[in-house]
Amino acid sequence: MHVYISDPSLLRNLEEFLKRTGCVAEQSRSHELDVYVPSAPDERQARRELNVCLATWQALNRGVEAYIVESAADSRLA
Repeated sequence: MHVYISDPSLLRNLEEFLKRTGCVAEQSRSHELDVYVPSAPDERQARRELNVCLATWQALNRGVEAYIVESAADSRLA
């Protein structure tokens, strides 16, 4: 999944946070991370877990948006 962050100066902070929660995260663009949730049994569960992680991180970093960017492959899962 691709995660967009509104403040790229905090990208590394988000990446490290996600890694501490068990995700595999790597910068793909200046405002985006590629994220994989290895503990999730399927893509829907991975999305739910990542959304919880992003909500938690945003609560700790008020005013910064971070969300999953939809792709064509993602929309087929909905």
